[in-house]
This record gives sequence, C-alpha cells and structure tokens, in this order.
Amino acid sequence: MLIAAVFGGPTWGSETKLDKTRSVLEKWVDARKTIAKVRNDWVVEKEILEQSAAAFERELENLTTQIEQVDTGSTQTDKELGAVGEEKTALRLAGDELKDSVGKLEARVRTLSAGFPAPVVEKIEPLFNRIPKEPADTKLGLSARLQNVVGILNELDKFNGSLTVASELRKNESGAEVQTRVLYVGLSRAYFVDKTGAFCGVGTSSSSGWEWTIQPELGVAIQKVIGVYENSEPATFVSLPVTVK
Repeated sequence: MLIAAVFGGPTWGSETKLDKTRSVLEKWVDARKTIAKVRNDWVVEKEILEQSAAAFERELENLTTQIEQVDTGSTQTDKELGAVGEEKTALRLAGDELKDSVGKLEARVRTLSAGFPAPVVEKIEPLFNRIPKEPADTKLGLSARLQNVVGILNELDKFNGSLTVASELRKNESGAEVQTRVLYVGLSRAYFVDKTGAFCGVGTSSSSGWEWTIQPELGVAIQKVIGVYENSEPATFVSLPVTVK
C-alpha cells in the first residue's frame, strides 16, 4: 500500500496526466483505508478500556455510599449490628473484587505501553508512573488509579488522530547514533530521516515495541513530507510505503 498525503512523488515515466492523476487518487484512497483501519482498531480498544474504567468508577462510588450508610446505621440495636456487620463484610468483599478488576485494567495498559511512540510516552510518563507495580500493596485510592488510566487513554487517542514530528536518535548500520526527524502517523507507523537524507527508513509498532527498518531510497520523500508538514515546503503529493500487519 501507499500513503498518499497532501504531498508529491517522483515523475512517472511517459504516463499521461490523466493516468498520473488516476494513479495518485487510487493510492490516496488505499492509504485512507489503511489509516482508517488502524484508527478504528485503536478506537475499539480504547472504548473497551474506557467502558471498563467507567463501570469500575461507578461501582466504587456505589460501594462507598453503601459503606457510609452502613456506618451511620451502626448505632442501632445489637441485633441490627449483627446484620450491619454482615453487610459491611459483603461490601468489602465486593470492593476487593473491584480492586482486582482495576489491577487487571492497569496491567492491560502496561502491556500496550510497549507499542507507545516516544513522544506520547513523554506526555503520559507522570500518569504511567503512578500505576502501582504491586496493586495489592498500593495505598493509592481506586478513583485515583482509574483517573490515571483514563488520562493515559485520552493522550493516546489524541496522538492517534494526528501527525507528529519529533527529534530522536536512531542507530545507523554501523551502530552509531544519528540525530533524526521522525514523522509519526498515529500510533502505528513512522518515518525517520537525518539532515542529509541519506540515513532514513520506516518504523512500525508491534506488541514488543517499535521496529525500525533502514530504507535509503525514501530519504528525499520523507524530507519533503516533513517539510510540507512544517510549512517549509509547498503542498504536494509524496508517495510513502505503508504495510498493515
């Protein structure tokens, strides 16, 4: 597939202008379908996590209210106190189950974090660091833990719906670190290039982290895309490869 952004590509031999236009439009449509698929996949994942977080938060509020009501009624007769004690025990057991569910939600976010791009990791780092490594031993309240998760999801959603350019160090073929500019297309794809245009390539998100492949032939195109994005180049078409796993 090809990403056909508002960018430009090389001259296509002796094709007519109509053929060129048709080819560009076809590639643009393919690219839009690819980006839409990646975006839709993330939206589904985000909705599931957000719905779980919202359900846990409602349950937490309900349990807190019930416990407070039970505490108020604890001044009644001894017979009633027995029933109150049983109810409080049941509520605390339900609270323990809720804590377990929140812990699983946090673990899911930790699992997904391997594929988070570097720029978004910087933004969510304060929230991410507040997720307890040992949920059973944490003193952080359930509401605060849920707010952390929701905050992370919101930042990921904003990043996934936009293009982002960042400066990052990448290792070249000899193992030396080179300063590069990286164009992220949401959460799944990226293109990097150094200032000379000679060291460049493609990045792909996976469950184990980002995988970077050197592709020297893309240098000029990636520089032009970043130039258009930063308004230092006029808007035109640029063809870049896209692969969806």
